[in-house]
Amino acid sequence: MHFIKNVGFGISMGCTVFVVINLFGFWIFGDNFLEAVMADFIHQVLGSIIVGIACVLPSSIYKVERLTFLQQTAIHFTISIGIFLVVASLLNWIPTSSLGTILLMLFFSILLFTISWLLFYLYNQTEAKKMNRKIDEVINKHPNNL
Repeated sequence: MHFIKNVGFGISMGCTVFVVINLFGFWIFGDNFLEAVMADFIHQVLGSIIVGIACVLPSSIYKVERLTFLQQTAIHFTISIGIFLVVASLLNWIPTSSLGTILLMLFFSILLFTISWLLFYLYNQTEAKKMNRKIDEVINKHPNNL
């Protein structure tokens, strides 16, 4: 069940990022930005879904306790960015007009992944603190029942 939930979350994340990027692209560049998307809409959406799933599913690596947090993060990052780069190159998301453009797009991709990862990390830390507070409350209310 956890796998299906993560796939669903990955699909929703991929679709959300797809919509947000295309909204900003349209606002900044106008109709020209959407021409490539609309010409190959199904592949563009499927690519976004694949990338969304590829960013969410590897997060299960954080359950492997024998790995350090740095190793877990490196594995998650490598899988997510690796799949993104394959999909991005197949769907022409990264302009190949110059090495500078490729590096800039790669930088923004890494930045987006890092920001997303950091937001989820902070959220999970906050949730863990809330759970620990509730556990402490239960323990303090009933210290003799343990």
